[in-house]
Amino acid sequence: MSLLLLAGLAWAADDVECDDTMRSEALEGFTTAITSGDQDGALNALVLTLEDEAFAPCHGLAYASMGGLLEKREMPYAALLAHGEAIKLNAQGASEAVPRALDLADLVNDPAYLEEVFAANVGLNVDDATRSHLAYLAARGHYAQGNLSTALGILALVDKSGEDAGRAMALKGVILSQQARWTDAMAALLQAEQLLLDDPEMLDVIYLNIGRVYYAAGNYPRSAQYLAQVRRESHWWPEAQFERAWAHFRMDDMNGALSLLHNHVSPYYEEWYFPEAELLRTYSLFLLCKFPEASAQIDSFQTKWTPVRDEVQTTVASMNEQDVFEDARDFVEGKESRLGALVLRDMPHDQRFLDSVAAVDGAQAELDRLQGNNSDWARFFFSKVQARQRDLVMGEGGRVKTKVEKQVDTLTTMLNDTEITKLDMLRLETRLYQNAANIGDTVRVVETRPL
Repeated sequence: MSLLLLAGLAWAADDVECDDTMRSEALEGFTTAITSGDQDGALNALVLTLEDEAFAPCHGLAYASMGGLLEKREMPYAALLAHGEAIKLNAQGASEAVPRALDLADLVNDPAYLEEVFAANVGLNVDDATRSHLAYLAARGHYAQGNLSTALGILALVDKSGEDAGRAMALKGVILSQQARWTDAMAALLQAEQLLLDDPEMLDVIYLNIGRVYYAAGNYPRSAQYLAQVRRESHWWPEAQFERAWAHFRMDDMNGALSLLHNHVSPYYEEWYFPEAELLRTYSLFLLCKFPEASAQIDSFQTKWTPVRDEVQTTVASMNEQDVFEDARDFVEGKESRLGALVLRDMPHDQRFLDSVAAVDGAQAELDRLQGNNSDWARFFFSKVQARQRDLVMGEGGRVKTKVEKQVDTLTTMLNDTEITKLDMLRLETRLYQNAANIGDTVRVVETRPL
């Protein structure tokens, strides 16, 4: 049996620079240690190989060997990072590491790590099912990086009848909609709908996105139709109702818009972040010539949301990415949060964030074990696992921080717009009364139906 198999991984050396002679020299210490059953010694020897630039062509091989041994030592996070490095350094040579890396990523709840790895190594020599899955992960990686066209191209590699087909098609629809390709986006989302009929939670998201695409394309009746299909028990139902109200507003159905917004201005939603719903209600009242009510709504909007904007703006400005990550985590876990439910309400439903929290915890458990081992290899991987943990915290904390900052900026724009709306409303009201006086009539106020 080969020594690499003893380490837990075969290796296809397609890098001609790592020839037999160099491989023998690079693995000499590893060979001696693993033959005698000294796993610590074997891992330490591989660390020496990685630290020697003379063996750089064989570093991928060293990482692959480490990955197999670390799996045997039940160090899943370190093993995942080792397999990932092997794939980065020699994608074709490390093809056998791919299925193991996929399993390990699921085990430690860090699929995002492999999204980054596979995004740069799509053409791996693997079986069709594995290639399909890694293509989906690679596409998600490029999408997260903002490389929409690249992600779209990679999605073509996903098996249309495989287990990732529905979610891949849904991602395709989202990307196409962001490229303003409404017809193509609609076709992809409708296919995703058929592929995910047995996944109610995913269907809610698809209906929401279909409604948004129809809205962007100017087909407001169809937009309202799909938004209405989001289930009442779904977390996304309030958002769907709000966007459905916008569709009715665009159809000049002010009464319908006001009816759909009734929940959003009820006491139940006082602690939900829906300032635009209140603003849309104001616009609807304005266009129905309900000037006193619209004016009161504007005053109420400014009174309620100005201090909220100021508080959130001050709070998030005082926090770095790690602070925001920990704060969002506290909220998800039901603890006291500085930013609070108003801007973090969606976090318990943000699967990427939830995976990151679980991965950070898993990394910490492994770091505790590594810290208790004085071997060179333990110190070597301690720094790598710690770096990955920090990347997760800073990346997700940065994503949430950016989201909150955008909410603050949008709210500031809304508050400024209400001042303009109030002036426009006063001008229109004055003009209507002047016209009424000229013809000896009274201004007819359109009545809304009872809410």
